[in-house]
Amino acid sequence: MPTSEDYLNLAAGCVREAGAIALSMQNHLHAIRYKGAKDLVTEADMRCDQLIRERILAAFPDHNLRTEELGDKAQGSRYTWHVDPIDGTINYSRQLPLWGVSVGLAEGDSMVAGAIYLPASDELFTAIRGQGAFCNGQPIRVSPVSDLSQAIISHGDFNVGADEAARKSLNEANFFARMKTVSSVQRVKCLGSAVVEGAYVAGGRMEGYCMVILNSWDVAVTSLLVAEAGGRVTGLKGEPWDLTRRNALFSNGLLHGELLASLTWDADHPYSPE
Repeated sequence: MPTSEDYLNLAAGCVREAGAIALSMQNHLHAIRYKGAKDLVTEADMRCDQLIRERILAAFPDHNLRTEELGDKAQGSRYTWHVDPIDGTINYSRQLPLWGVSVGLAEGDSMVAGAIYLPASDELFTAIRGQGAFCNGQPIRVSPVSDLSQAIISHGDFNVGADEAARKSLNEANFFARMKTVSSVQRVKCLGSAVVEGAYVAGGRMEGYCMVILNSWDVAVTSLLVAEAGGRVTGLKGEPWDLTRRNALFSNGLLHGELLASLTWDADHPYSPE
């Protein structure tokens, strides 16, 4: 019977191998295409996605898969792997260092184990449910900052969405979220990679990040990392969070209530979180 350590070892091996491949391809990308008006996919995304799928299915052929580029493989298992082969593809394609590879396993809607690799800084973030969070084998904890005016937070990118109407709605939601938050905190960042932002919150480098829309592969492992590092994850109205939700606030826990308050508008506000 596989253990949580077995699952983590597979995830860690996958993200390291995929990260090395992506790095080796970064300076000579040929096939870059748009999968939406503003969203890119590169040949490296596809190659890493395929590699990770092959590694997982070779080890656990009956498990479900959710990968960003090659889609779902539903097999009726209670276990599902959530894979982002390159999170932050725009950054990656422009040689900005804020991108990473994320692989994690969920049992139902609850994460069991996962790994994130940030190749540009050679940092491997890992977590197993109930066993803490680590970076390159060393324990990590969320930030101890408890004064909101000293907090650094990040919001999701602008111009995300499959069509113009979706992008307009999300841009407006992101804009109003920033306007509600910015006067209360030290800085509001926009890093362009959910796995980087989640790893940074877990490692105490930022106090929080918010996503007004997400997919499970964006945040599956970061949700586990932040929780295991002592932080908190909820929906944008403070409701319990799991992998079925489409928005989230990740924080160091100490500032979670204040950050929620800064992000929550009147119920009839046109850009109030769902």
